[in-house]
Amino acid sequence: MKTEIPVDLAKYKGLRIKRNEIKMSEEEIEKTLEHLQNSRVKIITVNKSARPGNRIEIDFEIRLAGVKIENGTSKNHPLILGKGRFVPGFEKELEGMSAGQEKEFSLKIPADWPDKIIADKQLDFKVKMNLVQERELPEINDDFAKSLGNFEPLSALKNSIKDGLMQEKETREKERIRIELIEKIADESKMEIPENLIIEELEVMVSELKTSINELGIDFEKYLSETKTTIDEFKKRWKQQAEKRIRVDLCLRAIAKKEQIDVSDEEITERINQDLKYYGSAEQAKKDIDLKKLEEYTKNVLLNEKVFALLEREAEII
Repeated sequence: MKTEIPVDLAKYKGLRIKRNEIKMSEEEIEKTLEHLQNSRVKIITVNKSARPGNRIEIDFEIRLAGVKIENGTSKNHPLILGKGRFVPGFEKELEGMSAGQEKEFSLKIPADWPDKIIADKQLDFKVKMNLVQERELPEINDDFAKSLGNFEPLSALKNSIKDGLMQEKETREKERIRIELIEKIADESKMEIPENLIIEELEVMVSELKTSINELGIDFEKYLSETKTTIDEFKKRWKQQAEKRIRVDLCLRAIAKKEQIDVSDEEITERINQDLKYYGSAEQAKKDIDLKKLEEYTKNVLLNEKVFALLEREAEII
């Protein structure tokens, strides 16, 4: 956002913000332990009939009125039986099948099924069970804790999990306080935002949505079709949010200017070097990344961090 917009800043020092109490439940620790337990699961191929919880691999073919449907065939398709990842009733039909066994069956798809091509239709399935595997979970005890690092007894691992979860909650609460502070300032500050800036911000928001959808492995056009939404509808829905984002950005820059907050080239270089450590090869990073844009982005991030630090210091957090 290059355009200079005059901002009549509201009060930004001495703001009162209520800090939420951070709590930790035993259930949260147990859920994290379960996640760690599942990450150490052993998969064992067995000569047994499939049952819920087993990992299986199947070949399948799906037809509608005798014609194969789009994406209706797959070989050695993996799934955890009972997770409900297929149409209702499909996984139930696979229970009791053994490796090498084939089965044909039909299912009526619910009328409210998201894929309208097959919704309320009778589909015919042909399935071959290729593999049945059991998931063997390690017992959560002192030995399990020791296998994860320098944790012995089990209580040491639980304490480490608790500390980690508390740190995450503290970070989220700090971020919430920062957002509340700047949004309060942005709401009460006065500025005139040109329509073209809102249009630009909406384009950025659409681009962010496309990226997040593509990262899920979903085609964006298909996503729009299945959600029955257009880009223009998203923009209309997001207009107020786009204006809010612009107001926040303008206030952050205005405070930085008023307080003479700046970022040095050395600080930018240091942060970029830290970030590039996670990239692998520095040479490859230079080929793949627009360094000029990265420098500009990094400068904005560091500048905002300094402004937020100022707002926190000057706020009355109760």
